[in-house]
Amino acid sequence: MNHIDQNLISELEKITDPKDLIGEIFRRFGNRAAIGTSFQLTGSVMIDLAIQAKIKPRVFTLDTLRLFPETYAFFKTIEKKYKITIKKIKPDPKKLEQMIKQHGEFLFFDSKEKQEFCCHLRKVEPNERVLETLDVWLTGLRADQSEGRSQTPCFQILEQGEKKRPILKVAPLVNWTENQLRDYAKKNKVPTHPLLDWKKDGWYYESLGCIICTTPISPNEPRRAGRWRWFNTKTDDKECGLHIPKK
Repeated sequence: MNHIDQNLISELEKITDPKDLIGEIFRRFGNRAAIGTSFQLTGSVMIDLAIQAKIKPRVFTLDTLRLFPETYAFFKTIEKKYKITIKKIKPDPKKLEQMIKQHGEFLFFDSKEKQEFCCHLRKVEPNERVLETLDVWLTGLRADQSEGRSQTPCFQILEQGEKKRPILKVAPLVNWTENQLRDYAKKNKVPTHPLLDWKKDGWYYESLGCIICTTPISPNEPRRAGRWRWFNTKTDDKECGLHIPKK
């Protein structure tokens, strides 16, 4: 029995190689561990590292029903490459219908609060359903993604659900840079999302989400400037709610 506590973190902290860490987590927890990813660079590399560690990982993604066509196609590319099945978690259709009926289909343009409400129904609630089945949640968070993520720890213990059950949130590649990910992907022939290789007149995609809420960025903008661009301010710490500590 693996208890989710500081002793477990102390044991796992001794494993400095991400491949070995991911492998050890899945060997200990099996299907009670999963990689949650939107299939940006970090997620694809984590899956490859698991395969390199001779693990067939449980992988899930949040299908908001608003993703890019290229994202849906990329799911199939990853499944075929690694011979895995990606669990696509969708929002509650009744809650979605009620939200659109009450606030309109494009409510996220109205205010930050409505954008967060939309994200909550399409991403946070589905993610919570998955976490109810997990002891360990592996994420693609990296310290270099934004100022707000710069202090992201590799290991966090979360309190899940009404019973506040402890689960371990792990960011195995938290200290990797974009260049490290690119180099690894190239060396190991890891498929990368086609939009992450798209460039036009200096503009490119850095962070991918829903198709309406994601735009390319210019070379002088923060990495998350393309997410909910109409809310851009002096800070780039924009989040959908998945990785914000619960109050």
